Amino acid sequence: MDKNGAYIVIEGGDGAGKDTHIAFLKETFPEGDFVYTREPGGTALGAELREMLLHGSKGDVSLPTELFLFLADRAQHVEEVIKPARAAGKHVISNRSWISFLAYQIYGREQFDWKPLVDSALEKIFKGCPLTLAIILDVPLSMGKERQRSMGKILDTMESMSNDSHERIRQAFLTIGKTLPQAKIIDASRTKEEVRTDVYAAVRSVL
Repeated sequence: MDKNGAYIVIEGGDGAGKDTHIAFLKETFPEGDFVYTREPGGTALGAELREMLLHGSKGDVSLPTELFLFLADRAQHVEEVIKPARAAGKHVISNRSWISFLAYQIYGREQFDWKPLVDSALEKIFKGCPLTLAIILDVPLSMGKERQRSMGKILDTMESMSNDSHERIRQAFLTIGKTLPQAKIIDASRTKEEVRTDVYAAVRSVL
């Protein structure tokens, strides 16, 4: 039996409810045996990169630079947080992962020429750190946008991408969710209670 803890990621487009359902998981599975983290931003270096990438703290970032900085965040996150936690027998629950990287940077940005290099880099970065479960929360683009508006959310760099980009991102999540054995797509357009029940059942099934 694998002595390492589980590696669970909560994925989906903007407004899908990731923060809401991770907050629920924190109540249900308190920190201790569980480590909660996020990408980008789950390390000290990642927090700096998050400000640069999502909030323009160092000015505009070119698309190739954006791609490599997101890769750097994920590499540091795996080595500093995910691998040590799992090796200690703790379960990691992460808000986003390499799945978001592909959905946003490759499909959303239409940087398909970078995909072979990115696939190789991600395979190297996440070697020895396979996903146990990827929960993909899916909502129609219009619903996700309306949820953000109703919260009065100030949109970051990724959230400010065009509607066409966000539709490509959604379709990328769905395609990955249908082809990745560890993935479970959950219809997040339903009530919070209905979605919460499915999220709980999915997480419990791999513990």
